[in-house]
Order: sequence, then C-alpha cells, then structure tokens
Amino acid sequence: MADFCLETYRHMSLLEGIRVVRSSDAAVRRTACDVSEFFVDVPHENEIVRARFANGALTLHEGGDSFVTLPPAIFAREQITPTRDTRLRWMQSAVHCTHYIAGLGERAYLHTDETPEITFVTRDEIERSDEAWTEL
Repeated sequence: MADFCLETYRHMSLLEGIRVVRSSDAAVRRTACDVSEFFVDVPHENEIVRARFANGALTLHEGGDSFVTLPPAIFAREQITPTRDTRLRWMQSAVHCTHYIAGLGERAYLHTDETPEITFVTRDEIERSDEAWTEL
C-alpha cells in the first residue's frame, strides 16, 4: 500500500524536492542516534518479534500485565526501533527534516521541544479519507 501511495504522489508531482525514507531502512537506522528506550526485532519461536529492551532485557507483552522475558540476544542498530517517546529525536538525527506533519493524536505525545529546528504542522482532519483526493 505504501509503495502504491508513494508512486501515486510522485505521479501527481506532490513529492518534487522531497526525499522519502523508511525508518525501517537499515541505512537510516545505522545513522540514527542512540536512544534509551527502544524495541528490537529478534528471532523468537521461529519468527521475528519486536521485543521491548528495558533494564538490560528483552521482553514481549502478552496482554494485560503479562510479559515474557526473552533469552539474551546480540542485536545491531539495524534491528532497533525507537519507542513512541524517543522516535522524534531518533528520526531527526537521521533525516534532518525541516517540517513535520502530524495528526492530532501524534501531536499529543511528540516531544517537540527536543527538535526546535522543525516546523510542526497539524494535519487537517479528513472526514472521508476515501475522497481525500480527486483527479486534477
């Protein structure tokens, strides 16, 4: 879906002069700053899971108050995903954006004081997103 949207936006000339990167790109993750709170993509029971790294241990949330501590694992920067509270600073250290468009819910938890160089724009609410764009 995301690739389709990007190609559509490019076709409509909406991305001219804009560099689009994915936070999951290994090159982006390698250049991002260290953060104290993060998740790590690690193998567990024959699949890749996103475990929370806290207090030197990897944990999985099973629901409610239940957590499972995974065995210690070696991981690299390419496997790290920041938490909601550390994502903005982490992203900015790699991307160096000038503007950030955020929804109302996202604005509630972004630490905008950590990135005074960014101009924050609140995204308009879209009541009928299936009709958000019409032909030119």
